[in-house]
Amino acid sequence: MTAIVTMYNNKGGVSKTTTVFNLAVFLAMSGKKVLLVDCDPQCNATELFFASTDVLNEPDSELPGTSIYEALKPRFFGDTRSIDPASVTLVRSNIYPNLELLRGDLEFSMAENYFGNAWNQAITENVNEKNTYVVFYRMLKSLAVEKGFDYVLCDVGPSTGAITRAVVLSSDGFIMPLSPDRFCYQAVRVLGKVVKQWVERHREISRTFEPFGIDSFPGRPMLLGCVIQNFKVHGGRVKESYIKWQNLIANKISTELVSESGIQAGPGFSIENPFVSTIRDVGPLAPVAQMFGRAIFDIQQEHTKEASTTGKMYYGTIWEPWIERMDEYRHEISKIASVLP
Repeated sequence: MTAIVTMYNNKGGVSKTTTVFNLAVFLAMSGKKVLLVDCDPQCNATELFFASTDVLNEPDSELPGTSIYEALKPRFFGDTRSIDPASVTLVRSNIYPNLELLRGDLEFSMAENYFGNAWNQAITENVNEKNTYVVFYRMLKSLAVEKGFDYVLCDVGPSTGAITRAVVLSSDGFIMPLSPDRFCYQAVRVLGKVVKQWVERHREISRTFEPFGIDSFPGRPMLLGCVIQNFKVHGGRVKESYIKWQNLIANKISTELVSESGIQAGPGFSIENPFVSTIRDVGPLAPVAQMFGRAIFDIQQEHTKEASTTGKMYYGTIWEPWIERMDEYRHEISKIASVLP
């Protein structure tokens, strides 16, 4: 059975795209068949996916595969009730064979209007809007069945808008990446209330579907866990200021995000320690991995030329710390994978 999981935080700059891409690669390298869905109109996951090819160096050429907006257009324009998975062409990674992409699209921002209208009108007798309301979930499920994916991983933008809402509600669960700072502390306080409203409204909308012979979807994503990252370590110790914010955030997650909001916690989630993974700042590893479209834990020695001031590959005592950091990062990503449904 396929699990649909979204990497989500309503605050930006917390490494959502980096984390979901690395999680997708880890699962793919572990023998799982994975679909990465770029639901963010900024298309950063798409750029990262294609960085291992020459496609992005040819600005006038069309990217391969069907974009997420192209896939959904038939429903948005009222031509069809649901999306035929055979009409959607996915792109297979040229370095990770078990990983495929439903690529992003700058024009997908226009889906805010379609999903927004459906959110407001699906509760009425408007069958057209009811079908638009369920189309995203239907599409992901049909692609999963047609292609035999074990996991569908979605990347979304840092918002509480209609696109993000449709994606999160279509998911079985979500992972919340965080940085140990005041801004993420505030984001956690807001997110519990937002998701609670989404779930309650979805329940009301779904009750109106049965007389029209339309199947809704669960619409109750679990909080699978949180990832605290981008903190710095000095002298083998985490700075005290990071620890303080981490503790404050953990408290808010346990109370306002879970207990008070009523968000269902995943089976691997712990109230006592909501952070399923702690990822320190990876320094130059991230930009080098991005240059080659590879996972941070899968950088090859030859790629270190891009980090070297001399343009030469790292060896010996300079290369060994990179190996250690990559192994550490892989271990933390494996912890995230362990709490997936």
